[in-house]
Amino acid sequence: MEGRDDLSVGDEWGYHYRGLSLQTSPNGEVWWQLYQGTDRLRLNPAPEKIVDRLLDHKRIGGRFHVTERGDALTRVENGEEYEQIYLGKIDDLDGELVPDGAEEYSIDLQPDGLEPGDLWPSIYDGSRYSFVGDRFWWHSGQSHKRHPVPDGLPTDIEQGLQRYKRDGGSFRVLPWGDVITLVPIHPTPEKVEEQFNELPRVVRNIIKLRKDRDVEMLPVYIGSLDDYQIEVNDPTSLTDKLSAEEEESLNSWAQNLGRTEARSTNAHKVGKDTDSGDSTKEGIESEVGDGADEKHPEQGESERLPELDDDPVNWIMRDMKEVDGQNPTRRDST
Repeated sequence: MEGRDDLSVGDEWGYHYRGLSLQTSPNGEVWWQLYQGTDRLRLNPAPEKIVDRLLDHKRIGGRFHVTERGDALTRVENGEEYEQIYLGKIDDLDGELVPDGAEEYSIDLQPDGLEPGDLWPSIYDGSRYSFVGDRFWWHSGQSHKRHPVPDGLPTDIEQGLQRYKRDGGSFRVLPWGDVITLVPIHPTPEKVEEQFNELPRVVRNIIKLRKDRDVEMLPVYIGSLDDYQIEVNDPTSLTDKLSAEEEESLNSWAQNLGRTEARSTNAHKVGKDTDSGDSTKEGIESEVGDGADEKHPEQGESERLPELDDDPVNWIMRDMKEVDGQNPTRRDST
């Protein structure tokens, strides 16, 4: 179980690394950026205590993440590896995201007054999780393994996600507990038409950038977790010891092989609602800078590539490479 009661500022973070992505400069300015080459949206006010702690570890600034529990995290280069560091907790991450030289187009970081199904009028970011049906998980961009969320999410959130993304996919959880996702089709198009025209100019331009990249999806508010905490388990391994119940069940199944009626080979094929992949490109579970990519599985059996992408990680990484010719996994892009 994840817990921070025994953690002090500067301790290594041993849990899953995720969260709303922000960046800071040496002078303490904090901003959010869609990808390199686009406008920076400056956060006002900045979380000064967290920024000061980050600058103690990174004098030139860098990226940090804020989880759905408000934990602020960063990665510090340690030789050939990155060490995950706990910076403390942010209880009141809020404010405005301000475009340079255009304060009149500022947007709220934490919009309020929304109903489930409303278009999300702010940036699309946060801790990334995925689901298919009633199964939920967090995908590690480093190990490429899926870490199960055994207890799932509150019923209203699960039902909302299943309503708007019937085939499953990814979603985001923000530091104050709001759950958002991207959808290709909205069940109430009249609501979309009305609300889309009211979206802030900055948000409409973010949607346009995605559309220009063939990501034709809209951000939707699903609901709030309130005080609910997502618990993530370790992934299963081929070296795990089977429990007594698993051993008994497996032995019973093996002993009965050939004693039941024959099944068609089609009965053994994997459907789209299994772990082989999602029905969208959100099955490619990478985060920017994590170096995760399941487009080329190493297993002997090939996985069918999904058809859509609600988190265009690949083109973000490509743009980063074009900027400085470096591999983003070895820069402070995490």
